[in-house]
Amino acid sequence: MKQKFQKINYHKWIHFRFSSFQAKLLAAFLVATLLPLICVALVSYNVSYNLARDRITNSVLMSDEQLLFQLNSRLNQTENVADTIQFQMYSFEHTPNNQIDSLKTFNSMRSNISLYKSTFDFYHIYIFLRPDQTGADESLYFFSTDRLTNYGITESDLDFMGSSSLWLLKKNTFLPKVVSSPKTKADTILCFRALKNKSSGVLEYAYCIALDTEEFSRYLQAASSDSTISNYILTPQGQIAAHSNSSLNETWISDSVKDMLFTNTNSFFKNNQTYYNCRTLDNGWLHITEIPESYIQNNTQILIQTLLFTVIISLPLTILIVILFSRKLTSRIAALSYAMESFHLGHDPENLSIITLPHPDDVSSYDEIDRLGITFEDMQHTIAKNLKSIVSLSINEERLKYQLLQSQINPHFLYNILGTIRTCQALGKLDIADQMLTNLTAFYRLTLRKSKELIPIKDELEIARLYLEMEKLCHKDNLDWEINAEDGIENFMICKFTLQPFLENSILHGLSTTTPEVFISIHVLYGDDTVVIAIEDNGAGIPPETLDQLRYAIDHKIINYEKHFGISNVSARISNPLYGNGAVRIDSHPGNGTYVTIEFQQMEDTDEENNDRR
Repeated sequence: MKQKFQKINYHKWIHFRFSSFQAKLLAAFLVATLLPLICVALVSYNVSYNLARDRITNSVLMSDEQLLFQLNSRLNQTENVADTIQFQMYSFEHTPNNQIDSLKTFNSMRSNISLYKSTFDFYHIYIFLRPDQTGADESLYFFSTDRLTNYGITESDLDFMGSSSLWLLKKNTFLPKVVSSPKTKADTILCFRALKNKSSGVLEYAYCIALDTEEFSRYLQAASSDSTISNYILTPQGQIAAHSNSSLNETWISDSVKDMLFTNTNSFFKNNQTYYNCRTLDNGWLHITEIPESYIQNNTQILIQTLLFTVIISLPLTILIVILFSRKLTSRIAALSYAMESFHLGHDPENLSIITLPHPDDVSSYDEIDRLGITFEDMQHTIAKNLKSIVSLSINEERLKYQLLQSQINPHFLYNILGTIRTCQALGKLDIADQMLTNLTAFYRLTLRKSKELIPIKDELEIARLYLEMEKLCHKDNLDWEINAEDGIENFMICKFTLQPFLENSILHGLSTTTPEVFISIHVLYGDDTVVIAIEDNGAGIPPETLDQLRYAIDHKIINYEKHFGISNVSARISNPLYGNGAVRIDSHPGNGTYVTIEFQQMEDTDEENNDRR
């Protein structure tokens, strides 16, 4: 007997369960949208997480850029003050050797040091002098070099510094007892400078500017948007100079972490569960920002939960919401991305185009993308402003360098002329000395009346003529010259005191037993949009070794204060882009005279240029 099984009619069962149109529509919707919805949810989760992560890291990186600029500004400010002190130390070292002048210079310098400390809010400034120098026992700003060891440094550490700075980290730097301050000691960052006598090996002086590490910790704390983000400054030895958590100042990191950071300088990278932004500061130390992965996850968790909750609860409205809002959202992100890709730095900061993004007029309706777009616009303005500042500072720096070089040539020339006058007086040639003083008075009346950095060529030729007149009084018939200039060229501008050092060398080194008479010719000619000045003499010429040294100093813009000072000084000034962008060439053969060519751009004395250079 065969067993009969009842056949199940699934069509009737389904029809019974989903007899209403609403149920059928719901079932069809679930079948048609469940799988795509799961895929969309997964993709949305991944995209949202990546966007949130990039936004967070980019925000931290932009904050880091501003912090890096702030830190470098403070370090460069310290370097600039150190440069100023270096110049004053040079003047102090070359003060006439008498007690009154030494004390006067010392008191002036002490007042300046006090002004620098208060103006720039340094922790303190320490200057170390030789024990036998004036003021070495002052004990406020000036100390003996014997006390260098109190700051964790020895004289041998200063051997190979040259003109650069040595940055050190020192724990418990004490203020002098005479300083009235509620804080008598602090952990400090020291910027050291020193000068050693190359011949004797004696340390002439050293000085350092002390910065409180708490100051840098405050910078780092202000830049940290969350306590889980760590900001710190790292020395090349692996010691933390300043940390956003000040309790970690002066601590050490492991050698493996140090090697990893110094291997990946100026980069943003991830190691294990931490993101690192490693940037090199202007003093060679590192600024490190550590962003834990947990920080990004915690900041994106609410966004992800909200997204999933909305998708699950709002199933009937999901497609409609996606259609209505996704296009707008995507278009805004695309606009922001396109704007970032289109933004680039040009060569002219004055005409840097700022790319703007559309956003609501009502500030309260801004979302993250609007704020990111506004932040990007602000960043463009900041970059443009900083570029203008950098260009302005560069131009001012070039002008200051030029003025310093020009101020050095005047004492050099005056020293030589006064020496000649003194020699004439010693030999009893009082009439010649008197005439030289008269010419020197006329010479300086002309040069001081021309206070500008650039003067007409005709005035420079007049200065040259007055100088040759003074020299001829000493050499009588042994010196003669001629000056020729093409028509109209005398009205172009030239650096003051360009010709005198070359004329001085032609006379000083041209006269010899084989060439008892020297004839100097000066020709001013037109070039291709340039002015060419040729100076030729029939003197003794320049030995090949000396000529090589001169050419090397000119090509590399080296100014040696012991030899070739005048020529290398003129070369450095005439080659300045602001004052001619010129060049100096020297040809000479022993016994056959010397030929010098000075070529520079044609510059006119316009009102616009005058106003620009005031």
